Amino acid sequence: MIARRRLTGFGAPLLALTLGLPLSTGTAMAGPFDGAWSVQAMTVTGRCAGPHRYPITIRNGVLKEAGTDGIDATGQARADGRVSGTIRTGLSRIAVTGRLRGASGSGEWSLAGLTACTGRWTAQRTG
Repeated sequence: MIARRRLTGFGAPLLALTLGLPLSTGTAMAGPFDGAWSVQAMTVTGRCAGPHRYPITIRNGVLKEAGTDGIDATGQARADGRVSGTIRTGLSRIAVTGRLRGASGSGEWSLAGLTACTGRWTAQRTG
């Protein structure tokens, strides 16, 4: 079970992650990575706090952060496992890329804005 806590600043939007709202409002088919995921984001460069753990839901290939409000995010998990997304909050923009395989995944993120940071994320399917 993931402990849920209110995150502020860079950490909160990073994993809306990882990532997003629907790219279209059309009818979509279920994707191979649909379900609940736990994502952990770690900072590699810069002064962003971390690590952070986030609950993510994927439906019809669309990624949606399952706990934090107040963000503008878009993203998707393609049938081949490629993940891409963008999260915006305030003056910050976080770009997320990576790949899911089976019940796990990994990738990179970068934050532009008042503070520049980069990092890695890993994911495990939880449901």
